[in-house]
Amino acid sequence: MPHGQSHPLAMLPELLAWFTGKESNRRKFPRKRKPYRATYSLDGKSTRAAIGLDISGGGLCMLTQEPIVADEFEVRVQLDERNLRIRARVVWHDNVQHQGRKVWRYGMRFTGIPADDWDAIIRYTTDRPVSEANKAQEELTTVRMTPDDTARLLPKELQNRLLQMLVDRHRLAALDDRVTPLVHYFYSGVVRHNDKLVHRLVIQSKVVGPENDELFETRFVFDESGKHVQILN
Repeated sequence: MPHGQSHPLAMLPELLAWFTGKESNRRKFPRKRKPYRATYSLDGKSTRAAIGLDISGGGLCMLTQEPIVADEFEVRVQLDERNLRIRARVVWHDNVQHQGRKVWRYGMRFTGIPADDWDAIIRYTTDRPVSEANKAQEELTTVRMTPDDTARLLPKELQNRLLQMLVDRHRLAALDDRVTPLVHYFYSGVVRHNDKLVHRLVIQSKVVGPENDELFETRFVFDESGKHVQILN
C-alpha cells in the first residue's frame, strides 16, 4: 500500500497480522486443540456463551449457538484458571453439528491483546503453567521490519513523527528528503500500557560524528490511530 493510502485505523490488525503471520512466529506459536470456555461481546457489555475449540498465538477457533453479524468483536477466554480478554476478527466461518445441533464455527485472528494475556496463551499452547508470572515482557518476540514492511504498515505521517522525535532528542540527524534516515525498525506486537492497547516499536538509530558514530535504541508505544506516541526510554 503506498504511503498516501495507508489508513491509520487499519494499522492494528495489519501490523498484528503481519507480526503473527511471520514464518518464525508460526513456528514459535503452536496451536493447541483442546476445548475451553469462551464468551463473546459485540458491544463490550453483554456477553454470549461460546465454546473454544483451539487457540494459538495468532488466533482461535470457537463455536456459537447463533450467527454473529460483526466482523470484529471482543472474545473472553478462560484457559485453566486465567481469564483473557481479546479483540479478534473473523477470517472464516461455517456450520457444523455439535451434540446433535447445528452450530456456527468461527476461525478468528487476533487484532488486539495485552502482552501478558498473549504470553499466557503461549504458555498454554506449549503445556506450561498459565499462571506462571510474566517476568520479562521484554523477552517477547521482536521482528525486524524491512523497508517494504515499514512503508506498507506504518503510515508516512507516523514514520515522520517517530523520526522527528529522535531528531529532537539528538538521536538522529535532521531529516532530509534526499537522504535515507539511518534507522532500523523492530516491532514486538501489542501491549497494554496505561490500560490501553498500544503497539510497541523499537527504533535503532545512528548519528554519524566527526570522530565516531553514536548508536541509540529507542522504545516507542503508540495507539492504533498513530496520533498518540510516547517514548519509554
